[in-house]
Amino acid sequence: MKADLMEAQPPVTDGTSAAVRTRSGACEIDVALTAAAVSGVRDLVSACLRLWGLTELDWRVTLAASELLTNAFQHARKEDESSVPVKVVLTRTPDGVFLCVSDPHPWLPVPVLADDNDEGGRGLMLIKKLSDRCGCSSTAHGKDVWATILHSA
Repeated sequence: MKADLMEAQPPVTDGTSAAVRTRSGACEIDVALTAAAVSGVRDLVSACLRLWGLTELDWRVTLAASELLTNAFQHARKEDESSVPVKVVLTRTPDGVFLCVSDPHPWLPVPVLADDNDEGGRGLMLIKKLSDRCGCSSTAHGKDVWATILHSA
């Protein structure tokens, strides 16, 4: 039985426009990311996981996606703009999934040690805990920040 992502996930209702491309084992989402759009993109990631039968990875992958998207919005967006162009790539692997968020900002993220009362500064540490491998790399158009999340043994 063939499943279509748009049949499994209702459209994002916050006014955000996203281009979603799916093929066997891969989902790409291009979006002008706003603060309000993070949850809609996270829901699309979750829908892909359900279509692939990977519901056991859902909470880890969607939380990682949410953190990576929030970081992209906070750090890659220009101060005078309300959105930032972001690409999310979710790829099914034999032992889990690979999640990558690409944004146009050239600087690689630097982990910080957050104080107990700080509101932010824990995203990269959380990604490291949620994933089996994670990293970042510079690209010709900005950077990729990625995480590999494997099935539990």
